[in-house]
Amino acid sequence: MREQYQQLLRSGELSFDSKQEYAVEILERLHQQLIDGLPSCGVYLYGPVGRGKTMLMDMFFNSLEGVSKQRLHFHHFMKKVHNQLNCIQGQSNPLAHIAAQWALHAKVLCFDEFFVTDIGDAIIMARLFDALFAHGVVLVATSNCHPSELYKNGLQRDRFLPTIDLLETHCKVVSVNGDTDHRFTKGLISNHYFVNEPTAFFNAFAQQGGEQISSSIELFNRKINILGQGKSVIAFDFMSLCSAPRATADYIELAKDYPALFIANIPKMGERIEHNHAVQGIEDGYQRSGSVHDSYHLDDHARRFIALVDECYEQRCIVVISSPVDINDLYVGKRLAFEFERTKSRLVEMQHWSF
Repeated sequence: MREQYQQLLRSGELSFDSKQEYAVEILERLHQQLIDGLPSCGVYLYGPVGRGKTMLMDMFFNSLEGVSKQRLHFHHFMKKVHNQLNCIQGQSNPLAHIAAQWALHAKVLCFDEFFVTDIGDAIIMARLFDALFAHGVVLVATSNCHPSELYKNGLQRDRFLPTIDLLETHCKVVSVNGDTDHRFTKGLISNHYFVNEPTAFFNAFAQQGGEQISSSIELFNRKINILGQGKSVIAFDFMSLCSAPRATADYIELAKDYPALFIANIPKMGERIEHNHAVQGIEDGYQRSGSVHDSYHLDDHARRFIALVDECYEQRCIVVISSPVDINDLYVGKRLAFEFERTKSRLVEMQHWSF
């Protein structure tokens, strides 16, 4: 792994970052311990967006051979766990059983975007991770925050605190908080982001084989209006896709079926406070911070958009956007500011992707 990282530095694809260098050293040490069959402590990489955490974890994962491993988005992992729980209802100590199944197939679990917002996840994680670590599973994870900041202000957070203790005990916590935001080292380009250019947006849609005809599609027995589609592309108005409650499964299905999603008329979100509005983003999970807090205009829509971009990013599905505002002004509220930084980071990276 170290040699691969050094090669990227020599070629100019990466610029020097002392925090990355240290993280590479820690991951390389873990890599060797796993190859040698030695007792190993996992690694938890945290820091702001754009610091290369996911890149480093993926380099580690791809270079690790001869050891059973699995890499997935943390949200997807928890969804699988809940599905497993539903399948073994009535069995005693089901989380221990589920942990044993994961350990059977993976000595190393790599989680991207370790972030907890759902109370259903928070409540079961201590028992789940305790069982995973007891089976010798080694965790490598990326996150935007230190373990002590996870699920901050969440409901019944006291039940989540043992999970933090487990993470800090079984993982080396490494800050990847360099001065450089590597998202912008190649400059901010806008190959797939159109500001006040609806004609150019739909021309790009047509160039990819899209036909602009208003109709609808069906997702899990629910109709969604579309602006057009082609063999490998589909176009939506933002409100059709993000104004009504949607399950993450909807977005997963779209990202699987189409290599590119074109989304028109994305407004500026979070411009003003809406007092005492209980928000719910996607149907299969929502976050509340203690008592009901002020939320911002279109927070529900923003939360669904975050989920949509997450799923598209995981499946290398390009999100092409038409909006009256710049990418940095898509969300200007406070409640989802932390989460939306990840969304902006992923949209910026997508500008370098090709159809």
